[in-house]
Amino acid sequence: MLAALILATTSLWDDSFIVDEIPHVGAGYSYVTKGDFRLNPEHPPLAKDLAGLALSLLAIDQSAFSTQYWTSDVNGQWNFGRALIYNPVNSVDAITRTAKTTMLIFFILSAVLIYRWAQERYGKNAALIATILFSFSPTVLAHSRFVTTDMPALFGVLLGTYFFIKFLQKPGFWRFGLAAVAFGIAQLTKFSAVLLAPLFVLMTLAWIAANFKSLKSSVVLFIRSVLLMAMGIILIVWPVYALHTMNYPPEKQKTDTTEHLGSYGNRLFADPVVWASDKPVIRPLAYYATGILMVNQRSIGGNTTFFLGEVRNYAWKKYFPVVYAIKEPLAFWGLTLIVLLILSAQVKSLKLKVKSVRNWTKTYFVEFSMLLWLAIYWYLSIRANLNIGVRHLLPTYGFVFILLAGQLVGIADRTKNLELRIKNKFKKSIIHYSIFIIPLLLVWYVYETVSVHPYYLTYFNQIAGGPAGGHQYVVDSNLDWGQDLKRLTAWVEENGVDKIHLDYFGWADQKYYLKDKLVWIDAGRYKNAMDFLAENPDGGYLAVSASFYMGSRGDPVNNYIWLDAYKPVATIGNSIFVWKIRP
Repeated sequence: MLAALILATTSLWDDSFIVDEIPHVGAGYSYVTKGDFRLNPEHPPLAKDLAGLALSLLAIDQSAFSTQYWTSDVNGQWNFGRALIYNPVNSVDAITRTAKTTMLIFFILSAVLIYRWAQERYGKNAALIATILFSFSPTVLAHSRFVTTDMPALFGVLLGTYFFIKFLQKPGFWRFGLAAVAFGIAQLTKFSAVLLAPLFVLMTLAWIAANFKSLKSSVVLFIRSVLLMAMGIILIVWPVYALHTMNYPPEKQKTDTTEHLGSYGNRLFADPVVWASDKPVIRPLAYYATGILMVNQRSIGGNTTFFLGEVRNYAWKKYFPVVYAIKEPLAFWGLTLIVLLILSAQVKSLKLKVKSVRNWTKTYFVEFSMLLWLAIYWYLSIRANLNIGVRHLLPTYGFVFILLAGQLVGIADRTKNLELRIKNKFKKSIIHYSIFIIPLLLVWYVYETVSVHPYYLTYFNQIAGGPAGGHQYVVDSNLDWGQDLKRLTAWVEENGVDKIHLDYFGWADQKYYLKDKLVWIDAGRYKNAMDFLAENPDGGYLAVSASFYMGSRGDPVNNYIWLDAYKPVATIGNSIFVWKIRP
């Protein structure tokens, strides 16, 4: 954990704020300083609150609160965040590093939960392996220091599920309370944690089926499980949202909510939320519901993105399986393949009966619960009309690492026992050395992550050609999220560039960094090199973010395909390409 924290901290030091961080940071700071949740309602407040609390200790100019982005705009989060952060009076580096470093709290808490859970279930060796897999995952490290909701969601799912299982195993008063609080905290991390509710209902039914004693006790347990989730909302979510809306004028909340849900399709859900949005006492819950509906609307609406040479505004069913396959190290897939091969051999010898399924669920209820979450989450992710990054799968990572570690330790133990029973020296030596495959793959896994430092977001495995080849497959938050603007500025200064034409995928302030050296362009500005030289007869530099470079291919007229004929003179952090066009 300490090694990973060092890698994460040093890797963020020269990062610019990524796209989503601009509104999140501005919103979080406004929550803490104003007690007003008018910005960024489509995400719960926990991660933003922690960033805002840390930033409240810095001297930050308040003039952004006098702009229309705060006073009159409906959710003017993007421009407000930029105006707050990039005010010339502020220390942008201090704001950036403070906000990002604070997010590592979720990484630490998640690692502790993973270690504890794996140790309880499989022993210390499994706990060590699970923590290594988590701490040195390129995707985990990349998102551990972003002011976004993806890493907090991973933590929320771990926390909520861990304590809910404890409650089912021994449904006492204190475990009921802890599980209710954990469920409530999970709901404050990301709205996808709402899926814990159907998960917990199914888990309760499975527990009852596997441990059936009487109808009365089963009904009581089911009612208590549902009540537990309701108490999590009442005791945690409701008060937190009440604190965040206490200075949010009811009339503005009503106006904003009406605007947010104006195009929501199912009015059966939207209209009651709009009605409740200015009512005393219940309007905090109405705003919580507003966020859930906004996320649902966003998921249905889709987005335009590049994937495998194609650009379109609706989802691919194969998007997440393919992206997950090329974004995780090959060493991880090697470990996974070992486990799957061993398990497939064991499954062939099993005769599935109702009684055996019931016994398996009872004995391996933790594994059943984790696999159930993976099935639900993957199914809904594949069916959703939103393909913007492997980060959306992060809530599944904790369970994957725990399950994988447990199986690997079991395989190693069985291999050692088999070695003791074998008398043939040749077979014995083969079995003996085969045990070392697991630690060798773990060493390779760690090496892959260390070698890509500090560009964790841009990691792709060798199948995709590594970090330098990933843009040929997919972009957006898988590779290019605006994180390298500061590094581009450093390159411009180091190379004495007087002027650079830039099409930047991000919301960090280009003018703040590049000042008068910046010439803003888009994909329609130059059709070819002749167009560029017509305006710049002495030649010049042209930089394009990978997301725009690849994404422009969906437009037959305004695109950057003509740049394919030129070799970039520099690639900034694997996410921004720089060309020099010469006369």
